[in-house]
Amino acid sequence: MKRLFLSITKGEELRFLGHLDFLRTMERAVMRSEIPVAFSEGFNPHMKLSLDSALGVGVTADPLYLEIRLEKDMPVEEVKERLSRQLPKGIVIHSIVEAAPEWPKFVAVFNEDSYEMEGPTVEGAGEEAFREAEKSLEAFNALPLFLYKRVTPKKVREMDVKTMILEPMKVRFTKDRAYLTFSLIRSQTGTVQPKDIWKLLAESFHMPWTPGEFICSRTGTYRNVQGKRLTLSDEGVFEGLLKGK
Repeated sequence: MKRLFLSITKGEELRFLGHLDFLRTMERAVMRSEIPVAFSEGFNPHMKLSLDSALGVGVTADPLYLEIRLEKDMPVEEVKERLSRQLPKGIVIHSIVEAAPEWPKFVAVFNEDSYEMEGPTVEGAGEEAFREAEKSLEAFNALPLFLYKRVTPKKVREMDVKTMILEPMKVRFTKDRAYLTFSLIRSQTGTVQPKDIWKLLAESFHMPWTPGEFICSRTGTYRNVQGKRLTLSDEGVFEGLLKGK
């Protein structure tokens, strides 16, 4: 069975498409393209297609990684050509790589995501408020830990968000908008979400924005090895992860 790793974009046109709807969109495009995609066995077979992670509603990504398994051989360029013709606006295929049999799944490879968030500043905020906000963010960056309670309908979870942020966050302001950039660790046991970062900075560090008003873009996905960021196309991205090697 042939495995293909695709680097794609989830663009602005599909920002408010949720994870499951995005997967269904990809499945429909794959079916229309008539590439020989593989299916699972059993009473309810499903297409062997998976994303590197689930994106929240309102989040774009460039790149977003997709794995497709084929039951029959087909040249990579033909797959790209056929599939590209069926994709809606907002999804672009950057590249397709034929995966070696020993390559692990995405979940075992990537451990860092970088983000940019943007939102309107509160009414009346000006240069003085922006300078104070920059000082507040510096204070947050200098903290050894910060406990945050995420409240959901089912449970309350307390977490130290500082262990999940990989480098000091940065903020900049224009006349009426704020831009926040940061990187988060990936963990199979869960991590803080970008919306939580935006909210806690507004509520606990007096950032001049409204907690629920923002747009978010995932600007990178990496395997971070001792501070070195590796993408899917970089040599050595699978080093130490290959079976028997």
